[in-house]
Amino acid sequence: MNSPPSSFAHTPVLWRDLGVIAAVVIGYFLLAATLDLSEAMSGFAQGYEDWQFDELPLTLLWLSVGLSWFAFRRAREAHLALTQRIVAQAQVTALLAHNRDLSQRLIVVQEHERRVLARDLHDDVGQNCTAIRAEASYILHASAHVTANTSAERDPITASAQRIANAAQTLHAMVRDMLLRLRPPSLDSLGLEAALQTLCESWETQTGVACGFFPQGVPTQLSDATAVAVFRLVQESLTNVARHAGATQVTVKLSPTADGTCLHLRIQDDGCGMAPSQVAASGFGLMGMRERVAALQGTIAFISLPGAGLCVAADVPLVMEATPS
Repeated sequence: MNSPPSSFAHTPVLWRDLGVIAAVVIGYFLLAATLDLSEAMSGFAQGYEDWQFDELPLTLLWLSVGLSWFAFRRAREAHLALTQRIVAQAQVTALLAHNRDLSQRLIVVQEHERRVLARDLHDDVGQNCTAIRAEASYILHASAHVTANTSAERDPITASAQRIANAAQTLHAMVRDMLLRLRPPSLDSLGLEAALQTLCESWETQTGVACGFFPQGVPTQLSDATAVAVFRLVQESLTNVARHAGATQVTVKLSPTADGTCLHLRIQDDGCGMAPSQVAASGFGLMGMRERVAALQGTIAFISLPGAGLCVAADVPLVMEATPS
């Protein structure tokens, strides 16, 4: 946490002001000594003794002392309030940093759980689906060799085996789709660029909306947090386009920024767009995208006008994967 500045944080300004005051006092003293201002003022005040004008100098002196005391008190209160405000801002900054760290850890844990769940689905459910399909195929082939005497019983058995095979195939397809959404295998085996290419192609096949992916100079050794964040941003954006945009074309561009510190992601569709008020009051999808980028200390913007489509522009810090020594 940053400590509040001391009272002498602006020492050059302090000495400058003191120098101005000293110069004014010395200048007045020299002028008064030259012109005998005190004698002149005393002579002037003696002429108005009845009006008590001769008491004005000391009265004004005490007025100046009182105003100085008043100014000192107000300055002290202002300094105290400023110090408290600086401390509060430092606390808020520390809390925000702590929240970003917690968000990042939560995302890491979430991705780890998704990876474990995807592995379990692949190993257990996927293998069981394959086994069910194999058993159904065996029943189908066995029923074909049943003698003609039992032909009346063969049709229900064959139909039941076929239904089992179809159900197992449907369940296997659902598991495969869940695996892709939980943790795409290409993200671990081939890297971010190949995973995004596969995502865009499969999304285009499912929705019938043209989706072009244009990578440029994407590093291959990205950290898992960076790669997952970019992949999830594209995944959520394409989901929103399919649900709400009514678009006919989507472009996804990914490249490092000019200074090489971030990955710049730009997703543009030609759909119905959103009003600024709708963007500000967005649902969990856009909110989750904001939190995911903020956890990595990146930036994201949603640029849209009704009828002009939506553009998602994000800069995610480019963190490379640590190479083992």
